Amino acid sequence: MRFTSKNLFPLALALLGGAALPGCSDSASAPVDPAAPTRPAEPLPPLPSLPDGLTVRLTPRPERSALDVEVHLVGPEAARAKELGIARTWAGIDGMAALRGIRVRDGEGVIPTQPGPDEGPDRILVLGRAPTSHLAITYGVVSAPKDAARFALHLDRERLSGVGHTFLLLPRTNEPLDVHVQIRPGALAPGASGASSFGAGDDVEENATPAELANAVYVAGRLRTLDASEKERLVLLGRPAFEPEATLATIAHAHAALARLFGGAPRSGAATSASFSYLLVAEPGLGKGHDGALLGRSFGLWIGEDRPFDAAVTIAAVHELSHRWIGGAVRLVAEGHEQVWFSEGFAVHYARKIALAEKRIGARDFAADLERTLVNAEAELPAHARSRKDYQRGALYAAALDAAVRKASGGERSLDDLVRALLDRAAAEKKTDLPVSALGELVARELGAARGEELDWVMVRGHGEITLDEGAFGSCFHRARTKSKVYELGFDEASLRRTPAMIRGLVAGSAAARAGLEDGALVLSSKVPAGRDEDADEPVEIVVADRGRGRKIRYLPVAERQVVRWAEKTRCRD
Repeated sequence: MRFTSKNLFPLALALLGGAALPGCSDSASAPVDPAAPTRPAEPLPPLPSLPDGLTVRLTPRPERSALDVEVHLVGPEAARAKELGIARTWAGIDGMAALRGIRVRDGEGVIPTQPGPDEGPDRILVLGRAPTSHLAITYGVVSAPKDAARFALHLDRERLSGVGHTFLLLPRTNEPLDVHVQIRPGALAPGASGASSFGAGDDVEENATPAELANAVYVAGRLRTLDASEKERLVLLGRPAFEPEATLATIAHAHAALARLFGGAPRSGAATSASFSYLLVAEPGLGKGHDGALLGRSFGLWIGEDRPFDAAVTIAAVHELSHRWIGGAVRLVAEGHEQVWFSEGFAVHYARKIALAEKRIGARDFAADLERTLVNAEAELPAHARSRKDYQRGALYAAALDAAVRKASGGERSLDDLVRALLDRAAAEKKTDLPVSALGELVARELGAARGEELDWVMVRGHGEITLDEGAFGSCFHRARTKSKVYELGFDEASLRRTPAMIRGLVAGSAAARAGLEDGALVLSSKVPAGRDEDADEPVEIVVADRGRGRKIRYLPVAERQVVRWAEKTRCRD
């Protein structure tokens, strides 16, 4: 999701901190006397002595619900810096909005800045002059509200967590640098330490680009670190309801299975590092919610403190891990735009496939995920989801293509072979983005020219429907006809918003009709539950005009329908 405003950035920058801009005074209210003595500028404190490279210091200030950030670029790269940047919007979060008191300086003094072009993925500050050999950027970040997206910076007395895209203002360069990530958790509760996508510890040294620093998770608090191997580790913040050792085994096992399926570690894209961290944040008050993302050298997952690491969370974790390859090592593009149906839809397909194959979920869980992601238009998607339609159409297409290739080859080949071929091509060409035709050529080779040509028409241009055969997911799953409760208001809800409000589109035989509602009834007042739950126990209450008086009608907005659902066959039940 992207939300931009053409005129907000200059105003926001003025509010965020005059220290980043040339000083000014209100000459209308306070004229300057040329003969009056001038106050000398307050001297700036000396810059710290730091090694060449990029140092990021994060100091939590829980007493004021803020994070102090220092970014120091030292050495020859500092003199070449021209711009600073932060994501314009990432997962729906405008990072610049949380920044306060931005100051940019070097050894000679404050460096003025001005907003860059109001376009592109980043908000830009252009430096007013070339820095010397030490560029320093300092500012504060306000903790996000508790109900804000989990990727934003959240800070309290016990903990800190956030994704760099949402709070790091960094020099813009594509060159890898010697990086020091320093987290100073001293003001947090006793026993706190820091960790990030670059490793556990309050001071971690790495070689990375500023873009990799932005695309990383940062946490601090009472942490628990478990090693799956020399290169893989789990970093846990909080007190979860699940068992950390078993959770690490589940994640690492699925991750290894993905690597085997796709031919080893990614050979292109941002997540090629052999070292990998699983950063899990158990959040109090998050309830049944969870959200995750692949972030460079790590996978970050936020989960309710009271929630078990159940099948739905397992599938979500595998989904994000699959992005090391799908969407990470290879992406499909058309007319310069990433095809989200591939990056996200194929990840949906592989997440449940791997979780089931590795016995991390059961057949019933697999069927429930089919229903949720392929059929249910109201399915909950993560906060950073970019397009419900793309998720569902991509997952449908992946399943249909997998079934078609298996059938045409007599089970000798599958979608796996096509994805591996795309990964091989991306690695050979040393790039991540491939044209959609790269997949179209592979489809044509397996299924004929017509099927290859339809890829652009159906997936890129959005024409036609994607259908699945009964056996698309193997012999354990089928479409079962069952009677099920569904949400049904019983009339056109928009009729309540018209003036005057009158019942329109009454469904014959519905609970609304049985309760006494009639088409054309004048509505004096109404109360409709906000939820759309087939297990709703909150009734609809409507007062209609009846012979000069008001008559209240109450009913539960549910109906029993015969539906066709993906289900596991009895002999395959776990």
